Amino acid sequence: MAGKVIVAVVVIAVIMAAVVMVGRQRKTQQARRAESLRSEAGEQSSLVRQRESKAAEVDARARAAQAESDAKAAEAERLALAAERQEAEASKQRSEVDDQFHKADEIDPHYDNTHVEDGNTTDGTGHTHQADTSSTEDRDRETPH
Repeated sequence: MAGKVIVAVVVIAVIMAAVVMVGRQRKTQQARRAESLRSEAGEQSSLVRQRESKAAEVDARARAAQAESDAKAAEAERLALAAERQEAEASKQRSEVDDQFHKADEIDPHYDNTHVEDGNTTDGTGHTHQADTSSTEDRDRETPH
């Protein structure tokens, strides 16, 4: 019976040694797998950093474009308001000039202004002259400085 006890102790010792070895192998495999996952994650992390950097760059360009767009919209609004003011002033001045023509026609109803629309005017002697249609800017350019 002592032989059977020794065999049983040896079998138990072998089983325990096998369990310990399997446990160590499992831990080693898990450590390798974890290291592999860390290595993969490290590589992916680098790619993700590049993508994040690119996304931040694109976002910065988008914000700059939006700021430029906002500035242009503000400039367009400012110019539209300036155009409205200038049109109103020009309309007022046109009305004043038309009133002057009307007063002049009242004072001298016999004035021949039939050719005014085509750029010609008639002086008091009945002679027709080409009206000066050049703008102030044209005359300024022609004036020597």
